[in-house]
Amino acid sequence: MFVELTELLTCPRCGPVFGLVLLAQHVEDRRVYGGWLGCPNCRTDYPITDGVADLRLQTETATDAAPPVRDEELAIKIAALSGLAEGPGYFLLGERLSHTAPSVAEMLPGLELIAMRTTPDESIEQHGISRVLSDDSFPLAEYRLEAAAVAPDGDPALVAAAARRVKPQGRLILFEAEERDVEQAERSGLTVAAREGPIVVAERRIKPVAELGQG
Repeated sequence: MFVELTELLTCPRCGPVFGLVLLAQHVEDRRVYGGWLGCPNCRTDYPITDGVADLRLQTETATDAAPPVRDEELAIKIAALSGLAEGPGYFLLGERLSHTAPSVAEMLPGLELIAMRTTPDESIEQHGISRVLSDDSFPLAEYRLEAAAVAPDGDPALVAAAARRVKPQGRLILFEAEERDVEQAERSGLTVAAREGPIVVAERRIKPVAELGQG
């Protein structure tokens, strides 16, 4: 896990305004391989093991991961639709897209991919990818990410949570999106910039200076 990502991680028990404090035990080349993340508010500690931050509240009842999206060109599409070419910055991949992280990281050098899952996989720690386990939607500070990509498949709550993490001028990419997912993106303050079937790109745009103050 990228050491500076701890500035964005938040307590899943207390909410996105409560950041976590890192107690690192094993750090190499700005990546944390072992340690703890602690919440100053509720005093809960979350382990970092083999580079993976485990922010799950109920690890003993974790269910099987949702099936990944299958598409031979999925990683290429994610990288292209993000509108990004390189870092620095953060790009969130929801669980059903997290398997593309290694390929996307190669195409977008300098960005840190946040691969979010509910259950562990067999991936190993590598530069450009921070792996986070969570049974909350996204335990991350709001409006701080350059881009996010999720496959909601009719889950507006997931869309709303992802949208809140995207910064001004950032993008939210939806795969296998239903109409209610698109409507939720718009209710979350995003503008649909492109759409082809169930793939949607929405942006958090900034009003031109002339429009500011006009309500």
